[in-house]
Parts: sequence; structure tokens; C-alpha cells
Amino acid sequence: MNVMLLAAGEGTRLRPYTNQLPKPAIPFLTLPLAAHSLGFLQGVTIDKLVVNTYHLPEKIHSLFQRINHGARELIYSDEVGEILGSGGGLSRARSFFKDGGDFIMMNADEVILPKDSEVLKKAIAQHRASGALSTLMVMDHHEVGTKFGGVWTDSNGNIKGFGKSKIEGCDKAWHFIGVQILSERIFDYLPKEGVSNILYDGVMAGVAKGEKANVFLFECTWFETGNPTDLIEASKYCVNVLLGDEGHERQALEKTLAQFSTAKVITQKFNQAQLQFSSEAVINNETNFSGFVCAGPGTVIGKNCTLENVIIGDGVHVADGTAANNTILL
Repeated sequence: MNVMLLAAGEGTRLRPYTNQLPKPAIPFLTLPLAAHSLGFLQGVTIDKLVVNTYHLPEKIHSLFQRINHGARELIYSDEVGEILGSGGGLSRARSFFKDGGDFIMMNADEVILPKDSEVLKKAIAQHRASGALSTLMVMDHHEVGTKFGGVWTDSNGNIKGFGKSKIEGCDKAWHFIGVQILSERIFDYLPKEGVSNILYDGVMAGVAKGEKANVFLFECTWFETGNPTDLIEASKYCVNVLLGDEGHERQALEKTLAQFSTAKVITQKFNQAQLQFSSEAVINNETNFSGFVCAGPGTVIGKNCTLENVIIGDGVHVADGTAANNTILL
């Protein structure tokens, strides 16, 4: 199956960190966020993996050249001059999907821990059986309609629109987790050039002409990682999961770590702190840790540091005596 990964975004809410690294390369549990998106695709054979770029494109190229993406063919679709949006980015890459049938489109920076490890295969099967133009993977979320816009559906799961405000004829709105299965017919509705949105200019344009678009509801843990506070809270939660009892969340995280880590990853308690670090990291025992600390491969943490709730990227040297809390060191 072919896959489109959206990796062109500027990550504005994660600045200043995304001034240095594109969001898919930002570390999460010692891996780049893109590895967690690819982790959700485990179990699906990827023929073409198409990755669009705009912000810091050379770093996106470098990231996917070294990551264990598992695709038979890796293709970059570079956007120059202006960012084209989810619809425009896909439309620019349309030649790569010609005659390839249904395909998956998702964000390159998602952390999704499904309760059912076979859920993506089931969503693909539903999509194909229904003949839908698009099948959006959704979850129930109490902040839909307030913090998040929702996917509004009728009682049969047919999509009627998007947004925070209730749509007539719909009883419920769902939270879209950034993964959808698309028919190749989507290119009949997307503008051939320029900026566009996959949901409004593609999916709803098709619905207006009689196409069917569905949701696939499933249980999962999904994380907001678009700003530093939420990214740090998500990291803290997941380190706790890895130190806790066996369950679907831990299983999903361990599977992703096993596939994409270049070295063994160790998660352990250290005094009152929770540490997760690559075996290729060097950590001085004279440093004071609290909360959680994640350290990627090649990290060197000096002595007499004071670190609380800190994410440390690959190859970072933390100088002796550094004091840092609730931050990312790149």
C-alpha cells in the first residue's frame, strides 16, 4: 500500500525548537516523532512512502534516509516558495499515486497508541468494503467542540462536515487523529495546483458531488504534541507507561522503540526521577535528576547538572552544572 506522510509544516507552536529541527525530527522518547507515526503503520506493507517537505527540507531528507521506514521506495515531494497545505501537498504528489489504488495519508508527527494492534488493517478493510472516497480514523474526545474541531457524522457514520459548531442532522462529533485512507478518486476533486486543504477542498468537495466519506471509530491513546507543554506532558506520561504494568499502551510503545531505536533504550527509576536513555548516551551519576529525563543516542550529560522534565536530543553535550527544567535541549 502507498503512504503519504505530511512533513512540510513549520511547527510554529513548537518554536524555537522547530527553528532548529522540523517537527517530525523533534525527539520523543529518544526517537524522532516521525518514528512514532511510522510505528502506527506497522503491519502494513508500504510500497511507496511519499514524504512532502517545505520547512528545513534537507533535515527531513536526512531523517528519512536514516530511519527504518520499511518502504520499498522512498520518495520526497519538495514544496518550494510556499507551503501547499494538506490538499495541495497531496495534489503536487499525485503522479506518485497514479494507478496505485487506495492509499494512506497521515501526519509525520503523530503519537497514537491503539488498543487493538490490528486496527489499521481493519480500517483499510472497512474502507474498501464501503467504496468510500475517504475513511477518517477517529476517536471519542471530550475536548471536541471546545479545544478541537470535530468530524461531524450522521447515525451511519457518514461525514457531514468539520468544525467546532454542531452541524444539522448530526448527533456527534469525533476527533480526527490525523490518519485517513483515501481512494485514488480524491484527485478528481482536489485542485491541481496551489494551496488547498484535504478535508474541505478534497473530501467535502467529493461529498458535495455524491461521494461517501466515513469515519472509523477506535479506542486509542492520542497525544497533543504541537506545543512544548503538551509535548513534555506526553513524554512524562509515556515514560510512566513504560515503567508500569503491561498494557496496550506499553506494548505499542515498546514495539515502536524496538523497530526504530538504533541502540538499546533503557527506562528506569533513579532516586526520585524517571530516566529513559539510549545505551549510547553517557550520563554522569553526580547529576541531580527529578521528574523525568529522556536522553537520545550520543548525548553526554556532565556532572553537577540539575535536570527536571527535560528532553535531550541526539548528540547533545550538556555542560557541567547545567540547570534546566520543562524544556527540550537540542
